[in-house]
Amino acid sequence: MPLSRAIRIIEKAREEETKEYYYRWWLVRYPYYKESDYESFDEFYDRARPRKIIIDTRSKEEIMNEISEIEEKFKERG
Repeated sequence: MPLSRAIRIIEKAREEETKEYYYRWWLVRYPYYKESDYESFDEFYDRARPRKIIIDTRSKEEIMNEISEIEEKFKERG
């Protein structure tokens, strides 16, 4: 089996283990839900998981240029 395929299988297994952990957590909370605050497992899972942090790798100059463009557009609407 190619190494890349083995890595994908391992990643999928870890993802399933994580999903099972959150599912158990949701099941513990389930009896305490009221009609007004009920959330499905998928809603709970999306909200409870840590989000991936995206790091901007642009240079300071590129970011500052974008800020300037946004400010100009804002002033034009003003």
